[in-house]
Amino acid sequence: MSINREIGKEARELDEKPIIERMKVEKNSIKKIGIALFCYSLIMILFYFFL
Repeated sequence: MSINREIGKEARELDEKPIIERMKVEKNSIKKIGIALFCYSLIMILFYFFL
């Protein structure tokens, strides 16, 4: 039951924030996306040249 209350509390806090603040992406997330794209590109290049 407390999990539902915590989720409800987080939802209310998000509703109070402006849209611009909701859209902000954390730096940590940007790094993870960049690393994932780099790995994806590297794998695609390896497959292109070696298969």
